[in-house]
Amino acid sequence: MQRNIVIIGAGVVGLSLAKTLASEGLAVTVYDSKRRVSDNAFRASGILSASGLERIKIPYKNAVVNRLRGAVLHVGNETLRVKAEETKALVVDRARLAEACLKEAEKAGAEVMLGTRADRDAVKEIARDKSRILVGADGAVSTVASAFSFPPIEEYALTYKADYEDARVEDDGIVNMFFSGLAPRFFAWTAPHSKKAVEGGIGVSSFARRDSASAFKSFEKTNGMLRSARFVRGSASIIPLGTRSVTVKGNVALVGDAAGQVKATTGGGIIFGVSCANILADTIKGCVNRGMPLSHYEREWRKKYGRDLKLHRLFHNRYPGKDTMSLKIIFKLARIMGAESFLSTYGDMDRPSATIKRFFLRDMTS
Repeated sequence: MQRNIVIIGAGVVGLSLAKTLASEGLAVTVYDSKRRVSDNAFRASGILSASGLERIKIPYKNAVVNRLRGAVLHVGNETLRVKAEETKALVVDRARLAEACLKEAEKAGAEVMLGTRADRDAVKEIARDKSRILVGADGAVSTVASAFSFPPIEEYALTYKADYEDARVEDDGIVNMFFSGLAPRFFAWTAPHSKKAVEGGIGVSSFARRDSASAFKSFEKTNGMLRSARFVRGSASIIPLGTRSVTVKGNVALVGDAAGQVKATTGGGIIFGVSCANILADTIKGCVNRGMPLSHYEREWRKKYGRDLKLHRLFHNRYPGKDTMSLKIIFKLARIMGAESFLSTYGDMDRPSATIKRFFLRDMTS
């Protein structure tokens, strides 16, 4: 059977796209240099919004390792506490999640070629056949984006994440986020996986030209929970903090981290990535069945999710570098305006536009 759609990248976003297309009877091949989809999955944090996971309908339930009710944000001695009675976010095992997505994609009929590297020349050769559609779902440092000279992503978060055991976790339902000069234009965090296991991490902006591993060592020394726990493993990664200005060229499209469809506030990419992949799947079906131009995907994902991604970027730009004073003022004003209570009830981790609308309409709807 001729394979009409080629996806580079067997991450959660690429596999979800493959599953959706294959379930519609379309011929799909996925290529990835990894020998197992779970390889290096631990590098990424597994904190995902509960409502977002329900919306995108990926097989996450057997991968859940903890449930989070809220977060405490720290800047110096100022805090902003956002806590709820119900689950707001889930901590998932990224390796198990990737394996579940692979199983669904293959069951739907997608062909997944692991251990097969597609370099610049290979992807150019694939796209040369205009009857094919090539999708780059190959992460922040995308070979597809590079091969076809897509506009660059301006800023990245260079992260280092580590897992710990034998930790002293006071509340295993709360994630802590730390904003300081140790993490310029991003933040450090501790997220419990259980009463005894925790992940710690830090991100530094690529603008800062600083090594994330050395920044993490400094954070580890100042954080009592990590300092007293047993280090298991750690690894560096890279996260885009802005969307590309173009994500479609001819018969080539980008999705997920490759397109920069990531929350700049937290670096989370699965919810928006899979959501945009669903729009891409609808567009590709239209291309195959009705001759719809692939550029329809560009218009539609920006129309539906562009505003929220821009708001995440706007909030990200308020993160401190060396000076934390502006964020301290924001925290104080937020508490005065009742943001802690409001966000605990109505906060949406993915859609800040909906949260802002609710905030300013709350007196009219109460």
